[in-house]
Amino acid sequence: MIRLIAFLAMLCVVLVGAPARAGSAAQDTATWLAGLQRDPDSQLSKAQQETDAAWQKLRSDRLAPMDAFARRNFPAERAHCDTLFYPFGGPDDLNALGMFPGCLRYVLFGLEPIGELPALERLSPERKALVLADMHKAQQYILRRNFFVTQYMTKELNTPNLKGVLPILVTTLARMGYVLIDVQTANLDGSVPADPGGRPRAVFVHFRAQAGGPVQELMYASFDASDRGLERRPGFLEYLAPIEPTVTLMKAASYLLFEKDFAHMRTLVEDRSRLIIQDDSGLPFADLHAHGFAVDLYGDYVGTIPQFRYRYQKDLAAAYANQPSHATLPFDWSYAWKPGEASLQVARRTTAALAPEDHAPLATHP
Repeated sequence: MIRLIAFLAMLCVVLVGAPARAGSAAQDTATWLAGLQRDPDSQLSKAQQETDAAWQKLRSDRLAPMDAFARRNFPAERAHCDTLFYPFGGPDDLNALGMFPGCLRYVLFGLEPIGELPALERLSPERKALVLADMHKAQQYILRRNFFVTQYMTKELNTPNLKGVLPILVTTLARMGYVLIDVQTANLDGSVPADPGGRPRAVFVHFRAQAGGPVQELMYASFDASDRGLERRPGFLEYLAPIEPTVTLMKAASYLLFEKDFAHMRTLVEDRSRLIIQDDSGLPFADLHAHGFAVDLYGDYVGTIPQFRYRYQKDLAAAYANQPSHATLPFDWSYAWKPGEASLQVARRTTAALAPEDHAPLATHP
């Protein structure tokens, strides 16, 4: 019943709302950017084929093992995922969908602006080539090493041909087998359409699986999640207030929740999450136990990358050392992209979880 209510609510958005791009136009753009719709120009088609090859490798080397891992280790949460919250995830809907493909709502945020989709009908062949070249460059880290680099995104997602995270978000959806229904810019509090006269701070993308099923929603918000940033722009907290995350995913989070300046976001994650899937850059290991989570360890914790060596956690290393056995992760994860070095912690709140029918339905966006 809840999923039916959610579907009807989303349908109202599609019929009544004023999307920035309607489904057919957004879907055409996404499939072209993804290399799924061949361009008649031979050079452009070649670039699309190269992108296709990269995605095929990604699918076999990372997505398939990730899917098998998730099915085996948290099947119940996958089957009843209302909201997946991905703090500091930026435009990485790839890993969110790879782990949990059937959530009704995905909430991601980062510093990167929303941007816009290129209008294919107005692009010359030369400009199309430039767009594809910029897309290829912007995807390299997520395709090869499974994370985005903030300083690179600042440059690569702000070129004369590629603007913001929206092209990355919809391209991933197309590649993951979803059909776009609409794309609508919004304000940080979730209200639509976005206020005129300024850049949009959020975007909603509605989509569904190619094989059918419920309408799903991806919300990406662009803001500073530090305590000072949330005080200056509290709209995102207003949007998130009625939503209780079923799953919180954190990876390559720059250890921001270790910082005193991110106390509000840290408390929000600790208090509102039922299941947390993270690497060591999310919540400090000690905090998970202190806030009532039982933690299962996967992979192997061999340390941090050099930039973050000061965030090495001795208690996490001891927990891995004391665990009788822990299988190597069968896929790259976060900063530790070398085989055998990736670690992952799955933390479940020890108090009884709500039954699926008690989960809150998706909010409408009138």
